[in-house]
Amino acid sequence: MGFTEKTQVFLIAAWYKELNEAFGERGQRAFVLAVKHYARQRGERMAQRAVRDGQELNYASYCAYCEWAPSEETLAGGEECVSHLRSTAPDYVYEVYPCVWFTAFQEQNALEAGQLYCRHLDEAIARAFSSSLQFYTVETLHCADRCVFCIRDAGFGPDTVVQRRTEYVKGFDYHCAHTFYAFAETAAGVFGRPGEALAARVLAAFEAEYGPEMRRQLEAFASENFDRA
Repeated sequence: MGFTEKTQVFLIAAWYKELNEAFGERGQRAFVLAVKHYARQRGERMAQRAVRDGQELNYASYCAYCEWAPSEETLAGGEECVSHLRSTAPDYVYEVYPCVWFTAFQEQNALEAGQLYCRHLDEAIARAFSSSLQFYTVETLHCADRCVFCIRDAGFGPDTVVQRRTEYVKGFDYHCAHTFYAFAETAAGVFGRPGEALAARVLAAFEAEYGPEMRRQLEAFASENFDRA
């Protein structure tokens, strides 16, 4: 067993459960803050690399410097997200169905967490990458039969060349650790020591599900600076 999209969803769902049970509606709002904190760090890392390489912060470079790729387990199981292009001009609009994350949220009975996570994640990553990038999450599978994303005036079409910088793609051990620590930072920042205490409960739930070795791999990122590319 390794780190996959479903492992990341487990952590997201565990944090939502702990925040919601401990703090109710305030916990739900803190959950959204945590999603945006995670997304901000991820988008800014992408932007740092693009600027370092002399690239413009447009939608083409946003796609090129994406840190995510499907896990080997997801590809082997044929469960990856599938994108369907709807239009390229004046706005670039694409749909996603099916989606491995939505399926994982369903399987883990965590649709409330998934709805909040998916509603805010991609917009926040794009805003962090460039404040001028007009990226909108129009629909998600939690509320419709497909996810719909719109990038206004993207200047991006079928002939746009995107050279994917695969050397910057991160494994799901990294993504899962980043998720855990971004949520832990937010919980501690909002609620102080009571928020800090939630991290231990999420780790205990993670170990019960995935075992001590995967917990150790997660904790190996404790000193990682997720603000730096």
